[in-house]
Amino acid sequence: MTETSAVRRSFWRAPNYAAWFTADTASAAGGSLRALAVSLAGYAVSGSTAAAGWLGTAALIAQQVASVFGGTFVDRHERRTLIVVNAAVGVCTWGSVAALFAARMLTYPLLLVIATLGSAVSGFLGSATDAMLRSIIGVRDYPKALSLNRGRDATINIAGNPVGGFLYGVAPWLPFLVTACLYALSGAAARRIRAPRKAHAPTARPSFFGDFVSGWSWSLHKPLLVTVMIAAAVLNYGVNGVEYAIQLHLMQLNTSATLIGAIGSGIAATMLVGAFAAARLSDRVPVGGCICVSFVFLCVCVAPMLLAYGPSVSRGASYALVFVANAVMGLPFPIIDALLLGFVYAKAPTSMQGRIAVSLTVPAQALSAFSSASAGALLPVLGFRGTIAVFLATLALSTVMVLCSARIRRIPRADGWDTAEL
Repeated sequence: MTETSAVRRSFWRAPNYAAWFTADTASAAGGSLRALAVSLAGYAVSGSTAAAGWLGTAALIAQQVASVFGGTFVDRHERRTLIVVNAAVGVCTWGSVAALFAARMLTYPLLLVIATLGSAVSGFLGSATDAMLRSIIGVRDYPKALSLNRGRDATINIAGNPVGGFLYGVAPWLPFLVTACLYALSGAAARRIRAPRKAHAPTARPSFFGDFVSGWSWSLHKPLLVTVMIAAAVLNYGVNGVEYAIQLHLMQLNTSATLIGAIGSGIAATMLVGAFAAARLSDRVPVGGCICVSFVFLCVCVAPMLLAYGPSVSRGASYALVFVANAVMGLPFPIIDALLLGFVYAKAPTSMQGRIAVSLTVPAQALSAFSSASAGALLPVLGFRGTIAVFLATLALSTVMVLCSARIRRIPRADGWDTAEL
């Protein structure tokens, strides 16, 4: 028996882990299944790449603004209940979209409002799932637990994108109905979690404002975290911009929904490979060096896309080039998550997991909220290759930030985390 297999089996033996994993998996599957369908629906009811792009941007802005306060709220209340409420809202939100689509009553403004409200609730309560994991899994095993989750997410996305595209082709309302059913499963599984209430709702505690300030203060007073926030914000903007540029450009070319979904499946497949690599590397390699290599690797992956959809390159060859280059981009993401985020969460107090998650993810995703709108606006002006060049430049900037940070370069491997400082 290997160490890795023993650790993974211990996850399932841990109290509440199976129920938590089921709830998180069903929620992730619902999100993957509807992701492409939302973009397709936005383009279908508006006929504009810019409008479809702003649909994603509005939803992400609402999610990020709500999550600013959601992390504090999650740390002050029973997380199991919040997971159930979040799932119930998902059922209502995407079930209503399915019903409106089936009745031919869905309009762009209506889809915009529903998607924005649903994303806001998800941002406010969504961190409850990740915050609960830290109380189920030990500190030493946390990087491997994150690797397992990233592998799970990649597996879901391999099937989620093409299945979502296929279901949309059968009936535009069908992927939204299935999404609502998956959220129902998530809520049902979360109700089986038996976590101690006192761990999440202490009798004596500071005010909401006090908790809110303490979470952000803890993160902003750690120089390493500030550097990570900035570099991650620029990186996420570039990566998401590339993804949206590909998706919206293929929509303009009237590419089938199945082929558009296959782009997401390609990157998800390599993320699955990266998750297996992360599980093996998580306690064997220096975190800092591995992170630096990963950022450089992402830039190398995007560069070949500058040759696609040129005057002398056929659509078929261009699609193949973009598919391969985009797919290979997925390799380092699970490694970055398992090592860098694993280090941060392992060093953060258990009682502050929700707030720390938010204080990291909100700044890191602040710019990426505009990736969809940027891609939709740049494509008509610069074309596909020009748009990719803009986002590649942002990836290069984030890479320079990481390479120039001595604090990031010095992060040790997992067995040295006890004495390492943020």
